[in-house]
Amino acid sequence: MANTKKKTISGAMYSKPNLEHNLREHIPPNSVEERRYLNLVYTKDENVTLEQVYDKLFAASYQEWREKEIKKGRGKRFPETYYEKIKQDKQKHLTYEIIWQIGDMRDTGFNLNLEDADKAQALLDDFAVYLLDLPEVCVVTQKELDDPEWKPPFEAGLIVHHMTYHGDENSPHIHMTYIPYTTHSKSGAPVQNVFSQMFEDIGYPTTMRQANTESGELVWQTDKNGNRIPQMKRNKHGGVDWVETQKMVLQKMMMERLGWDRLYKGSNPRGNLELSDYRRERAAEAAKEAELELEAVMDKVVSGQEALKAQTEQLETLVSNLQKGCEAEERLSTKIADKYAKLEKVEQDLTDKTNEAEMQVQKLDMLQADVDKAEKRAVLAEQIYDYFKDTSASEREHEYFERILDLTYENGNLKVENRELKRENSRLREKLEKAYDFMRLFTIGGMNMLEKFLRSIGEWVQQKVAGLSR
Repeated sequence: MANTKKKTISGAMYSKPNLEHNLREHIPPNSVEERRYLNLVYTKDENVTLEQVYDKLFAASYQEWREKEIKKGRGKRFPETYYEKIKQDKQKHLTYEIIWQIGDMRDTGFNLNLEDADKAQALLDDFAVYLLDLPEVCVVTQKELDDPEWKPPFEAGLIVHHMTYHGDENSPHIHMTYIPYTTHSKSGAPVQNVFSQMFEDIGYPTTMRQANTESGELVWQTDKNGNRIPQMKRNKHGGVDWVETQKMVLQKMMMERLGWDRLYKGSNPRGNLELSDYRRERAAEAAKEAELELEAVMDKVVSGQEALKAQTEQLETLVSNLQKGCEAEERLSTKIADKYAKLEKVEQDLTDKTNEAEMQVQKLDMLQADVDKAEKRAVLAEQIYDYFKDTSASEREHEYFERILDLTYENGNLKVENRELKRENSRLREKLEKAYDFMRLFTIGGMNMLEKFLRSIGEWVQQKVAGLSR
């Protein structure tokens, strides 16, 4: 027994697991590419999200409780889903993590003791199977999500979101990420994620006791009101006790299969007063990852500055072009205003010409009436002349004859004037048609100018002009 190897057994508990790290969605700087093939995912349905698991486990209970709170007038402040409620909670976490490890990087590391590292990996594989087979441990896969009748096979336990093995880092270890599930929550909805309550429900309570000095005296303290109260310390930690129970199982497996005894570190047999080597290693890894993330952030800052400079130049160019466009728009507006002014003048001129044409048409109507009368008188005079031209006339008859001649002469003049009026009428009609043609070229308010004009003065002018042209 003197030569028996001793290995530490770690079961470090964390409240904020790095899911991207665990599932290798992000590769850490200490990952050895040649050993990544050793990494395993014991349980994780890639199609199942954490939010879906939360809806399956807690949605019904939470919604029932929330509706009751709303009826009481105090439930509206709670998020619509339990997932969002826990996500916003400063005390609780969506998932928790336990990292299981045999030995450390010096005595069981891949680089310094490959043989022992391989043995530790094989043993951790079997230990993972053991953990997943515990009555207080359950996994939610797509099969469970699709079954409307399914619910966890216990009233309280660990709902494993994923369990992975890492063989690409310095020492072999397992990440076990879980949701603490209980149906006996003492406040809020009965079914909740409550860490301490879950472990208490499976037989691992967290208890407190009054602190003692080294001499055994009780320790007291004063509250904010000046009252003397006992200073309490944790006597039992349910989560730690459950982990220790499983570490004892792993210890037995390690002795039976490998002949390795458990090595305790620290000031007590459980060695829980010191950070494990894995924790120190993990802290170093986290520091390195933070350094790399900082470098990535600085790269993004530099890239962002360059992009901002380019965007600024583009903006300046855009502003310059916009100013030029505004100036061009002002010039165009001035030209349009001038065109509209000219158009208004043309429209006014056309209106004046049209009014003038209308007056001429009225005059033509009156002259035409006079012409009609004169033509009738001329016909009558010719008839009288034909009757008396071969008859000897008395003085009175001579007077009548002279009067007839005058009428005949007047009729001839009227015929000449009528021809002149008709020619003038033709000229006026041509001018009017040209005015109409010109007006057809312009549109005002969505309407042809000619149409607008004809509507304003009526169509009778057009009819009169057409009658005179016949």
